[in-house]
Amino acid sequence: MPLSDDIKDLIEHDNARARRLLHGIVGEAPHSVEARFLLAQAYLRRMEVERALPLYLGVTERDPKLAEARHAAAFCRLVTGDYPGALAAYREAFQKLGTVYALGMSALVLHRLGRLDEAIAAYDKFLKIAPPASQTVPAALQGIVAALRDAGKADAAERYAQQLLERFHRNPVALALPLVDRNSALDFHEWWRWEDKAHLALATRRFAARNAVNARFPESFVLPADRAALTGFALANPGVLLIAKPKNGTGGQGIIVTAELGRIIGREDVVVQRYLSRPFLVDGRKAHLRIYGLIAQAAPLRAYIYGEGIVRFAPEPYDPRPEALANNAMHVTNTALHRGNPALVVSQDAAREDDGHVWSLSAYLKRLSAESCDGGLVFKKIERLVAWFVRLVASEGLFEHQAKEAPPRAFTPKLFGLDVLIDAEGEPWLIEMQVKPAAAGSPLVARINGELFATVLRMSTGVLIPETTPSSERAKLLADPREVARRERAIEEAERGLFRPLDLSA
Repeated sequence: MPLSDDIKDLIEHDNARARRLLHGIVGEAPHSVEARFLLAQAYLRRMEVERALPLYLGVTERDPKLAEARHAAAFCRLVTGDYPGALAAYREAFQKLGTVYALGMSALVLHRLGRLDEAIAAYDKFLKIAPPASQTVPAALQGIVAALRDAGKADAAERYAQQLLERFHRNPVALALPLVDRNSALDFHEWWRWEDKAHLALATRRFAARNAVNARFPESFVLPADRAALTGFALANPGVLLIAKPKNGTGGQGIIVTAELGRIIGREDVVVQRYLSRPFLVDGRKAHLRIYGLIAQAAPLRAYIYGEGIVRFAPEPYDPRPEALANNAMHVTNTALHRGNPALVVSQDAAREDDGHVWSLSAYLKRLSAESCDGGLVFKKIERLVAWFVRLVASEGLFEHQAKEAPPRAFTPKLFGLDVLIDAEGEPWLIEMQVKPAAAGSPLVARINGELFATVLRMSTGVLIPETTPSSERAKLLADPREVARRERAIEEAERGLFRPLDLSA
């Protein structure tokens, strides 16, 4: 695919432009498999699955042997909750192309469908034919452990758990990064709607009306439905700054900050928010915090906040004057958006936590304490905000639906990201939610995320009974589902590292 490298980069960093370009190419060359495939990839990048799936299916009709297209079409069905359709698609890919990846994914879907014996058999077959060095083997080991425990065969699961731990201990970060990143893409399908800014705005509005304590989310309007309400808000607040974001935009693309309602009121594809015009500034620059949360179990619900995170600064000094509003380099704090800006400084030293425009959360909180805010108190407020968000998600029924959808271990623990802004008074505001937090980044990001992802894996993976335990006692303990769950919880607690339990009481 000669166009793929350039187009893939454009899909990541200017998705709207990439789609316009690819639509033109498909129009001029309707039989081009490459252009159609890349257009599907562009839509999937924004999780516009209903547009991506027909394109992938068109690609497989034209090139039945293109495994990537078959796998992506099956994934589209998976993330919409169409498990029977996803299973059929993955099985067809394995039968026609023999891809072991499709076999492993078939096992995962069978587990979610509650067909445990079939899932275990598929995982077992996968482990026998997959290359031992394949990065997909740890996922299969994790999957078969979960399926066996759900099937009441915890004793049989111990051997596979030990194999996974041995691989993990040889190189924890190298194994955890791709595995937890993969798991984040394969969560319970209802998570994906939360990355849509319109869904988040409407859900926060509903929940905040009933639960105002710790609810800090800017006033939001989804166009076109809230056009009249936005007009009324602007008239009631003369001079208010507004920020418009594409409903399913990523990477800070397509954002407009303006005091002119007329620039955005006619749009039909954006969420408009009151712009938080008084952010806490460090060296004159605005920043946002990437805060990590973890759902360890859906029912009963257990959730955590991670004690470390990433802080990204705008490359240019903040200037709220009307004539400077068009300069996104001071408003938008997404580093990827500014990668060509000569003012952007990203340290290549993983040990430097307060250098350039990417910091650690702990360094940022220390700086707050050195100035006008108590960093520890700010983090406690963030913790309450994250707990409020988890309660919001619970109120929409996600955890209840997940618990009813599949056996309890069919979904791995859910790692998510929240983008938070601290205002001049030291109050945290929820800005966006990231369903699949990026694993890669600068050396500092890689170091922080490496330990984060490794911790998630440690919490959810472990041998339940020491090998020195007599076999008769071992079998008796592992035959008791309550004892298995208790030991899993003990591993989670012992290995949680920087994760802190969230108080989810109202």
